[in-house]
Amino acid sequence: MKSLRKGNPKIRFANSNDYHYLLSKDKHIAPHRLNSAIKEGRVLIIEEDECIGWLRFSYFWETIPFIDMLYILEPFRNKKYGTALINFFEENMKLRGFSELMTSTTSEEYAQHLYHKLGFKTVGGFFPPKEAYEIILTKTIM
Repeated sequence: MKSLRKGNPKIRFANSNDYHYLLSKDKHIAPHRLNSAIKEGRVLIIEEDECIGWLRFSYFWETIPFIDMLYILEPFRNKKYGTALINFFEENMKLRGFSELMTSTTSEEYAQHLYHKLGFKTVGGFFPPKEAYEIILTKTIM
């Protein structure tokens, strides 16, 4: 496997050609909402020779970019691809004039450690019914 340092990953916004692939992989969004997210430029793709992951976002209170989904395919994890996606997203949001980012992750997921490493701070959380504790994180980017 190529690592981020050795490979030449490309990060881009998803387009309609990515719809069926993302729909087959991302089970956390309804088809019509995924289609809207792609059309609205709210899905980033990272690829080497093929898609190896994505970042999907929305807006909390319609004003704060919120990472809804960060997913890297299993063979490509722990190779800095998630970090690259988040950094690209952060820079893009800065260019759009945003000063804060938000996300959440369950207390059982490794992603919380990545977010903390990248400067996100835990600001709270909650217990969804029959689910693990959900951690809310923010990061100031300006």
